[in-house]
Amino acid sequence: MLSSNSRNLLVIVIVILLFPIAFLQKSIDPWRAQYETDLDANVSNKVMGDLPIEFALPAVTGFKEAIAGLLWVRTDEFFDNGDYGAVIPMIRMITWLDPKDVDVYETGAWHMDYNFTDADQRSDRRYIPLALALMREGIENNKNVPDMAGDMAFTHYFRKLGDFVGAVQYFAMGQQSMEDLDKQSDAQPNNLELLDVRKTGDNSITTTSHGLAHAYEALGEIPQAEAQWQYCIRRHELNIKTNVGNVYSDKSSLQVAQKQLYEMQQRAKWRPLDTKPPVDFGFSAELVRVAPKIFVVKGTLTATGAEKYNLETHQVTWGPVDGCRVEYRLSDAGYIMPQLATFGLIGNKLDDDVTIMQDSASARKGTWQRKVDMSQDPDMYSFTAPKYTLTFWFNPSNPADCPPNVQDRIGWLGEGLAHTKYSDDSGIIPGNEVHPVQGLHLYKKTITLTRDDLLGLSKQTVFD
Repeated sequence: MLSSNSRNLLVIVIVILLFPIAFLQKSIDPWRAQYETDLDANVSNKVMGDLPIEFALPAVTGFKEAIAGLLWVRTDEFFDNGDYGAVIPMIRMITWLDPKDVDVYETGAWHMDYNFTDADQRSDRRYIPLALALMREGIENNKNVPDMAGDMAFTHYFRKLGDFVGAVQYFAMGQQSMEDLDKQSDAQPNNLELLDVRKTGDNSITTTSHGLAHAYEALGEIPQAEAQWQYCIRRHELNIKTNVGNVYSDKSSLQVAQKQLYEMQQRAKWRPLDTKPPVDFGFSAELVRVAPKIFVVKGTLTATGAEKYNLETHQVTWGPVDGCRVEYRLSDAGYIMPQLATFGLIGNKLDDDVTIMQDSASARKGTWQRKVDMSQDPDMYSFTAPKYTLTFWFNPSNPADCPPNVQDRIGWLGEGLAHTKYSDDSGIIPGNEVHPVQGLHLYKKTITLTRDDLLGLSKQTVFD
């Protein structure tokens, strides 16, 4: 065991060595400058000033990534304890310290989009603009990571928002990043580190390039989707031939791409016939207030689809199909999701006066119903606005709402749905006013409610 004098001497030596280490850091890792984004001096000073004193010395002496890692551990503790307000500024400081930590960007954005929830596990949709801004910054700081754009496209646009136009944009960005890495690596064949980055990027074919094909299909852009599946097939075949990445995975994904292409081509041949004559799904929706801030949403949706279908011979049996979903969204009247330019440290505070809730219900045997309790989360649902908009809709283009065997009857964009008083051809999906879908035929119903209606102060209890 070291004596007291020996321990003191060791501490002095460590402190003395920290300073030359800081200056030698750049020469120790010559590739660091290529992959590290320079931070604005004012931003760096701000982060240093906000760090606890025990982190300050390591941060200014070249150990920013280490400090970012420690802060990330602490951030995880905040999340586990439900202290969501503390998570956002921590993520901001961590990504300033280490803008190359892809996991922090992706996990942080995932938390904001999905994991900050109410008592019934509905996510707090006020956080979505923050998640998108954080991911955009992460993509800008990690242009050599195709999966960053792919994650933005699938997790945030395709799944969370149902914004397939936005999904196409980011899937295409990720695929272009993959192509750029290939060109850079071909131009520098002796750069082994760049080759490793390229191989990692080429493994994004399944997550990014397959995703782009699915997004095209969700927009009803079938020729583009077919061309994209053909692209995926060529890329998988090239990876297998050149032994890039996981060959077994590429072989499996190649089979998936081939199957998807074949089925899409068959459906493109038969659906112009199958969508005629138009069919009425009997869509209806209403809200019943059972207590202050507690409601039952319910209605009808009698979906018709293929009970059996041979895509080769066009032998099909139509019948009632369960599993379609009706979405509903309650928000302050006139609310439109803000588009944040940056993910800042100061401007990330949520508007406590905004109320917004969105969920969905599955239709079984022609009816759907769900209880909505908004009484347990006053911090999330403040109900301060005088008026509210409640929208119900059925979106035939969304694979989460309409399975393929139902699309076989009504088409990719609902062209086989009969026009009723609830038909909406604007292409605007509630919550996504930025990217309307051309040619989309929705069933949509909107109800205007007052604060008294929701708080139980009005006599009326049924709203339709």
